[in-house]
Amino acid sequence: MSKWIILLLVLVIVISAVLLVYLSQETRQLSGVVRDATNQQPIPDVLLNLAGNLAATNEFGEYALTLPTGNFTLLVQADGYAPAEVPVDATNLLSRTVQLDVDLAPNRVIGVVRDGETQLPLAHAQMVAGDKRVTANAQGEFEILGIKKGAPVAVIAPGYHPSTFAFEGQMNFDLPLVPNSIVITVIEKITKQPFANVKIQTDDQIETTGADGRTALRRVKPGAVIRVSAPGYDHASVVFTGGDLAPIALRVNTIEGAVIDATTNQPISGTLVFLGSTIVATNAQGKYRFENIPEKAAILFKTPGYSKLKVDVGATPRRDVKLAPFQAKGIRIPFGADPDHVRGNFDIVTKSELNAVVVDVKSEKGRIAWDSQVPLAKEIGARFSASVDLAMVLDLCRKHNVYCIARLPVFQDTLLATARPALAIKYTNGVVFSENGGSAWTNPYNQDAWNYNLALAKEIAAMGFDEIQFDYIRFPGLWPNLYFGVPNSEDARISAIAGFLARAQKELRPTGVFISADVFGLTTATDDDQHTGQRLRDLGPHLDYVSPMVYPDTWVRAEDLLTRGLQIANCTEAIRCPYEVIFNSYKRATEKTTTRVRPWLQAYSGRGDFGLAQYRIQKKAASDAGSAGWLFWNGTGTYDPKLFEPKK
Repeated sequence: MSKWIILLLVLVIVISAVLLVYLSQETRQLSGVVRDATNQQPIPDVLLNLAGNLAATNEFGEYALTLPTGNFTLLVQADGYAPAEVPVDATNLLSRTVQLDVDLAPNRVIGVVRDGETQLPLAHAQMVAGDKRVTANAQGEFEILGIKKGAPVAVIAPGYHPSTFAFEGQMNFDLPLVPNSIVITVIEKITKQPFANVKIQTDDQIETTGADGRTALRRVKPGAVIRVSAPGYDHASVVFTGGDLAPIALRVNTIEGAVIDATTNQPISGTLVFLGSTIVATNAQGKYRFENIPEKAAILFKTPGYSKLKVDVGATPRRDVKLAPFQAKGIRIPFGADPDHVRGNFDIVTKSELNAVVVDVKSEKGRIAWDSQVPLAKEIGARFSASVDLAMVLDLCRKHNVYCIARLPVFQDTLLATARPALAIKYTNGVVFSENGGSAWTNPYNQDAWNYNLALAKEIAAMGFDEIQFDYIRFPGLWPNLYFGVPNSEDARISAIAGFLARAQKELRPTGVFISADVFGLTTATDDDQHTGQRLRDLGPHLDYVSPMVYPDTWVRAEDLLTRGLQIANCTEAIRCPYEVIFNSYKRATEKTTTRVRPWLQAYSGRGDFGLAQYRIQKKAASDAGSAGWLFWNGTGTYDPKLFEPKK
């Protein structure tokens, strides 16, 4: 081998050795990206360790490490991820840079959420760990990925106290939650005292308060409605929002009591008690009861023979009342009375024993004293401007505490009978009947005539009158050749008059007004209807008061009824024995009806020498007989003040 070849080989060996030394000592680099294995998103702040060389990923998950020569293990760690060990082959000296991407698997935490008392799994509980939220399945099982060590963890389930802790790297959890316990306190609204035996209900729980008015509910979910109920009290409900509940106050919504005579202290049965549109009657012990009453309400008590009483319900479940006996002692104010006349009558009333007035709201001719909204009244022009001022009368009655009776003639109605002949009593030849060419009558069998007068009565009741007194609530009597459109027997007549009053009683009952009727005085002495349709035993059940017109002057040509009917001995002329006529009329009337009898007395001279002395005798007779008061009739509404006792 030549010297030059040997020299060349030595040179190559030296250069190769120098190159190998250089390559072995020159810095090389390992780089790449660390990603989440589940979503391939880059992971920042990952710690990498290669043979003691350390690095961390940037915000894009990128890293770079010095790469020594040899075989190594790359240790990759990130909070919330399982650590990874990746082998690195760095023996190839010609590779100056090595690209190595790493996928990290999030750590996997599993567990079960349970009821801390029953140990039963809680379906759909929620676990919140840092920015992660998962919901347990129907078996209370959950799985959550990538929790960072030290992250706050909250386990939440409706109806349970939440559990919170810091994650320390546990991989398997069994999480018991303590059920919440809500204390419900119930008090009576009025007394503020604890309310025992109250039912508390929410979802599927029902509990009852104890003697301290308290009970507890378990596992109540926020948003749940807690319902509170007790017999006789308003129901209440509150929505549970997660905090403590204020005491719940229940208001009594029932009221009961007894109605008692203020004089005798005896119970009053049959009293009508009004609460709004609800009406009840007291039982034999005078007791009444209402349920579900509104918070602010008033109760009206009404029974014949007593003053009406209105009381506020107030804050009490019981209201016993005493009704003051009342006997109306009144005079009549005529339809055409002017204001001076009215004031003059009230001057007598306010200075005497009188406590009532009867004012004509409708005349026997059919005119009315107010601007009625009843269509038929408008059509026939029933309003009469020169009538008594009803507003004035009502104002004076209220001012002086005077019982106010509205007198309403019914079937004698010349205006309606002539304006609407179809509603009138006629002769058999079709001509409208009138009494000797005077007053005409509507037909008591005709329901339209009923409807008209009942509509007027409702308007009068709404004005505030204490009582509606129906007059001319009868047929005209025995007249030849009358035609009614139906067979006109005694039973039919009585049925018609009683039927009208029955409807009046039903339709006017809600107004709270008393109902009375004027009847012939002869009805007290006979059991037939005298061709009028009036028989006390049939009319009475539909009335609060019945007022027979027992004026001694009207018993002319009825002398036999004085002895046979009224059972008065040695009296053939009524004006000569006014005491006996009034006293016995009342007694015979009470044998025919249980309705309270309040007679009309005569305050006019009439056919004989009948004056102040006789007027006063009548009053004494009514009082001695025990009547429910008395009313004095004078055609012009003029009365001698000496007739009445001074006010005490």
